Amino acid sequence: MTKSFNLEMWFAICIMFLNISCKTIHNNTLNVKPTICIVGGTPSTKDVLNYIPDSLKAKYNFISFNRPGFGGSKFKETNAALLYELAKKAGLKKHDYAVIGTSGGGPIAMLLASKFKLKHCGVISGMVAKDAYFKFADAAVTKELFTNLMLGYSNFEEAALKFPNLDKIAQQAGTASDEMFIKATFNDLNYIFSAPLYSAIDKDIYLDWWHGENDVNVPFKSAEMFLKDYKNANLHVIPNASHDIDSTIYIQKLIDSWQ
Repeated sequence: MTKSFNLEMWFAICIMFLNISCKTIHNNTLNVKPTICIVGGTPSTKDVLNYIPDSLKAKYNFISFNRPGFGGSKFKETNAALLYELAKKAGLKKHDYAVIGTSGGGPIAMLLASKFKLKHCGVISGMVAKDAYFKFADAAVTKELFTNLMLGYSNFEEAALKFPNLDKIAQQAGTASDEMFIKATFNDLNYIFSAPLYSAIDKDIYLDWWHGENDVNVPFKSAEMFLKDYKNANLHVIPNASHDIDSTIYIQKLIDSWQ
C-alpha cells in the first residue's frame, strides 16, 4: 500500500480521501482466520487487498467491497442499509474480528463496527462530521471542494470538472465516464457528511484512531473535537505527518495492538 493511495495522486488539488481500492471478496467457509474488513476512501477502486502484505494475509481474512459507482459497480444512492448489504455480501458477519477505515472510509468503518458488533474498529486519517470539519477547515486544502459539496451537485460538479486529468482519474476509479465519476463521488462524499450516518454510529464503540498532526485535508484538531463524543475512542497522533502517509504501516500497528 503505497502513497498512490493518497488524494494528492488522485486529484492535483487533493479531493480528500485516501484511495484504498476495494473489491468484493467472499469468505471461504473453511477459512477460520479472523476477518478484517478494509474500507477505503473516496473514490474506492478494485485493488485494495493487493496492497495488504502477504504476512498479514497469512494470519487474517481480509475483505472489502466497492462503494456505489466505483470499481465497475452499479450506481445507487448510498445509505446505511446499502452499506450493510454490501459488507454482508463481501463476507462480513456479526461479531467478526475488525474493520479498518481510511480517510473518508473511517466513518463508514465506525458504522459497520456498530451494526455488526465487531470486536475492533480502527481508523487512519479519518474524515469527521461536518461540524467538526468546518470548525477547523480554514487550513484545509479541501475546504473549497467541500463547501461546494454542501451547496449541491451543480456546484460540486463545476468544482470537480476543474481537476486536471479527470479522464484518467475516472478510469482509475473504475467508472464508465467522467460524468459517472463525479456523480458517484458526490454521492459518496455527500453521505459521509450526512447526519444519518453519524446518528447510526454507536457512541460506545471501541475505536483506535491514528491521525497525522500536520494533516491539511482533515485537520488534527477536527479529529480531536469529533472524538470527544466517543468515550471509548483512543486518538493516536502521528508526529510530523500529513494526510499523505503509508496506510499499511498503521494497519499493521492497529492489528498488532489488538493481539
